[in-house]
Amino acid sequence: MSRRIQTAPITNVDPGALLLGAADETPQKPDDYLDRLLKYIPAEVIALYLGVTNAVPSSNPWTDHGYHLTLWILLGLTIVSTPIYMYFVTQNRPGEPVLWSQIIISSVAFPIWVFAIGGPFRYLSWYANKHWIAGVVISFGTFFAALYKPRQAPNPR
Repeated sequence: MSRRIQTAPITNVDPGALLLGAADETPQKPDDYLDRLLKYIPAEVIALYLGVTNAVPSSNPWTDHGYHLTLWILLGLTIVSTPIYMYFVTQNRPGEPVLWSQIIISSVAFPIWVFAIGGPFRYLSWYANKHWIAGVVISFGTFFAALYKPRQAPNPR
């Protein structure tokens, strides 16, 4: 499955198969709500962040401040990495325009997901009493983001 949101019906045609007369012209329909929901969530980046932050030992020679700083640095690196990653994984076919709306929505979704799971925010004094806000934001944000359908890209010729 491609990470790019499919905005219009396409036909899978293998150029080699055309020469042999055995082309598979199975049309693919545009992505529906559930497909968009899954593709807007930057799951791979969230997994990267969780894996890297769980590898950082919480009891280390550094002070607690150093540990917290490390978590903030890792958050910053993955926030910067999200649009770069999404740019490359949404490139399906040569000539298709970049789907900036998908990249932007995924890039905004990532820090919201980290806020919802705690991340370095859990060490801020105000977060303990307000972490429920993150659950509400991520729930409604994810629900409503998937309602957005990117415009069909013009046919490049």
